[in-house]
Amino acid sequence: MNIFAARLTSGDNFLQLLGVLILFIVVLVITYLTTKFVGGVKMGALRESNFKVIDTYKLTQNKYLQIVKVGTRYFVIAVGKDDIRLLTELKEDEITVKDRNTRQNNNFQDILKTFKKQIEKEDKSGDLFVNQSEETELTEKEDHH
Repeated sequence: MNIFAARLTSGDNFLQLLGVLILFIVVLVITYLTTKFVGGVKMGALRESNFKVIDTYKLTQNKYLQIVKVGTRYFVIAVGKDDIRLLTELKEDEITVKDRNTRQNNNFQDILKTFKKQIEKEDKSGDLFVNQSEETELTEKEDHH
């Protein structure tokens, strides 16, 4: 008798499907917990580090200027594809450190509303790019008031 020729009942099919689904959920949970653990360890190491990238400015595709804080001193470095060069040292009063925690935190609902508005404007005029620039102008005007 051939093992592969055995017929499965619909109950057996359901149990197999349920087993695969449970296995899939277990793998997802393990992946989530592992990612959260590794991310937490990495963030802890970055917080306690003496090295911090304060700002980055992209010059070309593979070339950047960066302001880096090492201990209590600030440096401007040029980062290329194959090399890093020290350009100058800055005094603390020569730079403006922007707190990254004060950025506007948009929740998903706000982003979705903005996206829906863009889609509605696109439907009316048929040109998304014109509407994006108009929306940018409106946002800038609101920010100035």
